[in-house]
Amino acid sequence: MKHIAFTIDKNFVRFCGVTMVSAMHNDNPSDLHFHIVSEGLPAADAETLRSLAEKKGSEISFHTVSPEALNGYEVRWEGKRLTKVVFFRCLLPSLLPADVEKVIYMDCDMLVLQPLENLWNTSLDNLALAAAPDSLEPNPQHPQRLEYDESFGYFNGGMLLLNLKYWRENNLEEKCKEYYNKYPERILMNDQDLLNGLLHASKKFVDIAYNLQEGAYRLPAGKPADWQPPYIDLLLRPAILHYSSRKPWQYHCMHPLRHLFFEYQNMTPWAGEHPLNTFGARLHRFIHLLPYTLGIKRSKYIRLQGGY
Repeated sequence: MKHIAFTIDKNFVRFCGVTMVSAMHNDNPSDLHFHIVSEGLPAADAETLRSLAEKKGSEISFHTVSPEALNGYEVRWEGKRLTKVVFFRCLLPSLLPADVEKVIYMDCDMLVLQPLENLWNTSLDNLALAAAPDSLEPNPQHPQRLEYDESFGYFNGGMLLLNLKYWRENNLEEKCKEYYNKYPERILMNDQDLLNGLLHASKKFVDIAYNLQEGAYRLPAGKPADWQPPYIDLLLRPAILHYSSRKPWQYHCMHPLRHLFFEYQNMTPWAGEHPLNTFGARLHRFIHLLPYTLGIKRSKYIRLQGGY
């Protein structure tokens, strides 16, 4: 049984449902157990997610975070957009049952597009977690800011394979809080910086295909519009796609694989919902795209042909 955790509030129920459906569609649903972590969802929302999982044969559990558990945490970056939900992943060892020894954590702006078997079977002996690099090219600024050797690299926190047994044995929940409050001058990107700063030496990298972010699809400066990178197959067939910038449910999203979100959403109770269902949104998108259509601005993204 593969355990998958999502940390959400009521505003992310739909997006959580879409990520769940993508996982059930591309893996064996009877081998998946979803853990929904929140401060308490409305009963109707919880029932929607429960029904979505159980109809496909997956298991689902709900876990409630108490306000006291978040004492010591505050959102320091993107505070108008993010809430303390970002720190829920640091509480998973005590929230999930003791017999759950590892879990795949995923953000709800992701799609699972390939089976999770190889990721799940990643060895975590004497390690806290496994994660994908934050970008195709290492950025030494992150380790420098967090004051550890840049040879350790820097991972993205959107997908984490967490060794809960190791976390419990080493009291890492409490150490997360201690680190976050001890080094406020180092931490910019909230929980992601926290986890890298504390656990950079007790993690391993997995293939970036398991957390392929929006930046990988950007057309590099100086490249012609028809440029194709040597990693084009990765862009066409990621294992887990991460809409890490503008989201498909926002009218101004230009991600070349944004259509996949709506394909999976159409397998949920939210089928047909779209940011362009109103004239005002369509007008705003037209105006937003016009400079690119007229060639006034260069394309932001690599052109894709084929793939999903």
